Amino acid sequence: MKKIISILILLVCLMTNVQLLLAQNDALKILPNGNVGVGITNPKEKLQVDGNIKSEGRIDDKTGNVMPVGSILAFAGTKPPEGWLLCDGSSYSASGDKSELFKVIGTLYGGANGQFNVPDLRQTFVMGANPSNGQEQVGRKGDADKHNHSISPPERTYTTSTNGAHAHKFKASWYKRYFAKGDYSGIDTNGNDIQQETTQSEGDHYHLVTVSIPTFTSGDNTGQNRPKWMAMNYIIKY
Repeated sequence: MKKIISILILLVCLMTNVQLLLAQNDALKILPNGNVGVGITNPKEKLQVDGNIKSEGRIDDKTGNVMPVGSILAFAGTKPPEGWLLCDGSSYSASGDKSELFKVIGTLYGGANGQFNVPDLRQTFVMGANPSNGQEQVGRKGDADKHNHSISPPERTYTTSTNGAHAHKFKASWYKRYFAKGDYSGIDTNGNDIQQETTQSEGDHYHLVTVSIPTFTSGDNTGQNRPKWMAMNYIIKY
C-alpha cells in the first residue's frame, strides 16, 4: 500500500513538473541561434520581450549607461516619472535613493549639511558651458545681458511754408537822425508820429531751418529677445 501511495505522489510531481515545463516553454523561447524571446515564440533579436521590462539596476550598452544619472530632459508632463526629479531648485538628502545624483552634481547648484539642490531651470534657457570662462562654467547662471545703442540722428534742412507778408512798427521813443530834404517821414525824439509809420513789407517769403542733433547713446536695458517659445518642465535623472 505504501508503495502505491509513493508511486501516486511521484506521478503527481512528474505531471506538475511537465505542466510547469510546458508553461515555461511558452513564456521563454530559446532558439538554436541564441535568440531569446520572452512571450515571443520566434524572437528575431538576441533578446525580444513582449511586455514591460523592470530593472533593479542600471542598464548599460556597449559604451556605458543608457541614461546616465544627472541627465536632463525636457518633459511635456507636469509630474515627473519615476526615477526623475523636476529641475525646480528643490533640496534633497545626499543619502538614500538620491545619493548617486549627489555624487554627480554635489552642491554645484546649492546645498549644505547633508542636503543638495537640483538645478532650477524654471524660466531659464540652458546654455552650453564654457570651461575657459569662469562666468560660464558648469553650474553658473546669469541675468539677461544688458545692452545699449549708439544713435546718430541725420542732419536735415527744412523749408517753412511760403507766407507771412508783414511789416514792423517803429517805437515811439527812437533815436535822433537828420535826413536830407525829400519825401521822408519825420522823426522827432520828442514826438510820437513815428508810431504811425511802418517798415516796407517783405512780401510772402520762407525760411530755411537746419536741424542737427548730436550723436547720443540710449540707456542700458535687457529687452525681450527670445524667439517664439513654449514652456515645458525640465527633469533630471537620479
